[in-house]
Amino acid sequence: MYDLEKIPAVAAGLDSFERDCAITVALKIVDDSCKMDAYEKSVFLSLYKALPEQESVFFDNTVFAVIEKGDQQPSAQIFAAIKPLREAAMDAITRPKMKAFKATVRQRLAF
Repeated sequence: MYDLEKIPAVAAGLDSFERDCAITVALKIVDDSCKMDAYEKSVFLSLYKALPEQESVFFDNTVFAVIEKGDQQPSAQIFAAIKPLREAAMDAITRPKMKAFKATVRQRLAF
C-alpha cells in the first residue's frame, strides 16, 4: 500500500530519465504486458497521468496519444503501435534501470 496523495509530488519530481521510465511503464500497462498486480498498475498509471508536462527525451509527442488510446480504447491495432515503442524504450532503459526506477517510486510513495 502506498500514500496515493504523494503521486502528484512524486510525478513532479521525476527527472527526464524517470519520466521516460514512467511513460514506458504506462505503455506496458495499457498493452497488458506489465506483470504488476492490478493495484500497482493503477498506481503507476496514476503516476504517469500526474506528470506535469507531456514531454519526453526518448519518445516523440505521439506517444501520449497512443497511451491514451490504449487506455481508453484498447485494440489489436493500438497494441501493435505500442509494441515497438515499448520494446525500443526497454532496450534503451534496460531491465535493471527500470527495476530501480520502480523501486524508487515505491519508496517515494511509502507511508
